[in-house]
Parts: sequence; structure tokens; C-alpha cells
Amino acid sequence: MIRAIVRTDPLTAEDAAAEWLLRREAGHDIERDPGFVAWRDGAVEHAKAWGHATALWDLVDGPVADDPLFAALRRDALQARPQRPAWTIAAIAAAVVVGVALVAVPWIRDMFDGRSLVAPQPSSASTYASGEVPETIALADGSRVTLAANAAIAVDDQTGRRAVRLLRGEAYFSVVHDAGRPFEVAAGGRTITDLGTEFDVRLDDGAITVTLAKGAVALPPAGGSGQALLLVRPGQQVTAAPGRADRVGQADLAEALAWRKPLLDFSSTPLSEAAAAVNRYGGGRVGILDPSVAAIRISGQYRAGDPVRFARSVADAYGLKVRMAADGAAEIVAR
Repeated sequence: MIRAIVRTDPLTAEDAAAEWLLRREAGHDIERDPGFVAWRDGAVEHAKAWGHATALWDLVDGPVADDPLFAALRRDALQARPQRPAWTIAAIAAAVVVGVALVAVPWIRDMFDGRSLVAPQPSSASTYASGEVPETIALADGSRVTLAANAAIAVDDQTGRRAVRLLRGEAYFSVVHDAGRPFEVAAGGRTITDLGTEFDVRLDDGAITVTLAKGAVALPPAGGSGQALLLVRPGQQVTAAPGRADRVGQADLAEALAWRKPLLDFSSTPLSEAAAAVNRYGGGRVGILDPSVAAIRISGQYRAGDPVRFARSVADAYGLKVRMAADGAAEIVAR
């Protein structure tokens, strides 16, 4: 299932940082919240405001009265009233910042059970996250993004730009090209620009791997100075990590994109039925002519869309062999 989060009333960086900070203090694991990650990584001023907020939270006894974040917290606290039961958790921690002890304000303390918490999502982008299986998202311009399992992106759909930020995991982009409005994907501090293409981006501990499937993409150098790296041949792949030179190579495209094809899970399934299931996904055909071979029951997970690999895997596991027929079918036969 895809979840979309949209905020239509953007906050200042200081106000947004204050809301996220206070939500964190209320016990929410914001580091796992795609909305928070999208906001924090979406702009330099957001990251600075967040760093400032967390530092300020530990130093509230210092000379911070003129600080814009302090002002945001204080403004929220002073606007709070007991007759506003739906007021957010911000008032609770903001009261601490302005010197109001919780023990002296029972109506605020009573709200701390979280029942009135309104989850802030301070981001001007729409955030999409996949669950345990890949999900495909259709963007407004006709482009499509397929998220791998447990991946997330933020889509800038409010400023007229075609910009996506990969927040975690891996995603495959099938882009409708528009020379007047370049499609950009930001990940790991780098930006990939579409030149009419399909490509895959994986984010792993700050490093990114970009694999070209069709067309071409450009990857500007780290720091923004110098000549952009162009990928123009299907299967070309670049891995970029902070503090290291970009590595360019040629990937096995089928292997690199195998996650896009569903896994077929068989449990004591007759081989004839398993072969029929594999054949429904195309990419060739598995053939079984021997009834005794067709009756063999198999178990395991196999990637759909690659009948030849399925046939060879089954043959290796069950003491059979594969014979390629004249029509291209991968026939599984007895040894």
C-alpha cells in the first residue's frame, strides 16, 4: 500500500523544526518517518534548522530569547489555551522552553498522554512509502516510479518542478521526457538528471548506485563543479559515495533490476503448475513433456519473468536437466 502525505500550509524552517522536535519528545520515532526525512533533507535551511533545534533543546537555560526557534516555541506556548483540547503536543514542550513547569500547569500535563496529538508533517512535498512489496506510483506528468520494498520518496508536486528525492531504499524511474522541465532525482547528496530515460537508483548508507536501463542520464560531479558524468549505454552503472571517486562499470541489467519482478512462492507445488505460473509472466516459456517430471513437487521462491533461470534452478535442485527447444522454450527433462 502506498501512503501519501501532503501539507498545504508550509511552515517556516524554525516552526517546522520546532514541531518535529516536540513530536520526537512526545515519543514518535521521527527518524523512521518519511515525512520528517523528506523535510529535513529537502533543503539546506531545513537541515540547519533541525541541527539548531536539537542543540537548542539541550541548552534551553542559555541566552536564547532572541533565537528564532525559541521564538517559534514560545509563540506556540503563548497561543495555547485550556479550552483548545485539540491543540498539539507542541504546547507541552514549548511550555518548558518558556519557563513554565509542567507540574504547575495541570491542563498541559493532562494532555501529555498523547490523545490530542496532531502529527505534524512539515513538508511541501508529497511523500510515498512502500510496504513489504514493490509499489508503482503514477506522477502527475505521466512518469512512473516503482518503489522497491520498504523504500520511500518525496515528490515536489507543488512548485511546478519535476523533482523527486529518494529518502531510502531503491526506486526505478520511467520518465516522460520534457526538455523544458528536466526530471531530477536527488539521493545521497547528488542529483541525477533525466535525458529521456529509464533508470534505477539505490540509496545505501549514504552511497548511491545509478543503473541505466534506457536512454541517458547525467550525474553532475560532487560539489557541483566539473563535467557531468553521462550514462548512455543500457547497463551502465555508477556508484557514488561521499569522499570517494565515482565508480563506473557495466552491470548485469537483468540482475540489477530483478527486484522489480515478483517472487513466485511455491510450496509442494506440482512442477506443471509452477511452470504454468512462470509462463504467465512472459519472458519466454518453460516446457514439460514428461508426465513424471510434471508431477514432481517443488518448493521455494523463484523470480518471475525469467523462465530459463527458473528451469535451470529447478533442474539443479531436483536432479533434472534443461533442454532448449527449437522454439526457444526451456524444456525440463529427466537426466
